[in-house]
Amino acid sequence: MRHSAFLDSVTDATSKCCNVVRLLADYLEHQLPPAIQRELEQHLQRCPRCVAQLHTYQSTVSLLRSVREEELPPELRLTLKAFIDAKCHKN
Repeated sequence: MRHSAFLDSVTDATSKCCNVVRLLADYLEHQLPPAIQRELEQHLQRCPRCVAQLHTYQSTVSLLRSVREEELPPELRLTLKAFIDAKCHKN
């Protein structure tokens, strides 16, 4: 994902929050450049909605890691993937 000035590119709070949500995966995997990580963390200090999104994302990742792939029926795997893709592209 391209990160440079990603959070600075918008001024309204809703758009900034959408940008933060798009960066959460890279943030949790420590893949953000230091300047973007600092900016994201500053935003999280001021924004309870984004903190809630972060916690939800962390819980989802943890839950998915606890489920072995072969335990999911193929139909459920496809449904889950479609749901996640739709949510990611909605924002």
